[in-house]
Amino acid sequence: MRRVFIRLFLAAGLASLVGCASYIAPGARADLQAFAPASIQEGFAAKATAPFPASIAFVRVQAPTYTNYRLQQAGGAYGSGRYSVITTREVEDESQIERIARLPQVTGITSINRMLLPQKLEGDKELREAAARLQADLLFVYTFDTAFFETDLAKPLTVISLGLSPTRKVYVATTLSALLIDTRTGYVYSTYETTKKAETLSTSWGSSNAADEARRENERQAFEQLVGEFANAWPRLLDRHGRKG
Repeated sequence: MRRVFIRLFLAAGLASLVGCASYIAPGARADLQAFAPASIQEGFAAKATAPFPASIAFVRVQAPTYTNYRLQQAGGAYGSGRYSVITTREVEDESQIERIARLPQVTGITSINRMLLPQKLEGDKELREAAARLQADLLFVYTFDTAFFETDLAKPLTVISLGLSPTRKVYVATTLSALLIDTRTGYVYSTYETTKKAETLSTSWGSSNAADEARRENERQAFEQLVGEFANAWPRLLDRHGRKG
């Protein structure tokens, strides 16, 4: 009888620990205003060099203190100042990058790593200098804004309890914003934004890793949408700047 009591006590304690498990929501997006001209005069002064055919450098930026569950385990955020650079590909599939590489007048795709960047990141200059060292004509800068919500609350959740009420619904919303910038002048050719939402029961997340997979999957789909939007807009960009593929 005593053994049975001990087992029940241990089981209850384990259930209590599982019930208290939680997932920390990811950090904030980068403020893309950091890559905009400082004044109206500077905005008009920046000119398109129309460097087509062109190579493109991709870079993901986030808030300066950004982190998420996966980056806490493996690292991958670099820099301080107005933004940080995510140097690992978390959700971007190679097939998506290849789709852009196959567009007319695109000669190649590259990515920016920390070896090309200063520690202090304040604006577009640091990224454009890194892209220039890679001989990339265009700079594609993008940032994820992912938040978790309960369906009956408007405020984003910063901590999500795992494995609680079987009827508690949580949804994840990702907005992905991007700029296509002329490496030489800082001229902004185009802007992009996509949003993806998914709803699930919190009991389907038995661990922080499972909850983070929901984030990554939502961001994967948002990036897929962004690539489609970029590919659809590319011919119009070529027409506007006088180079046709």
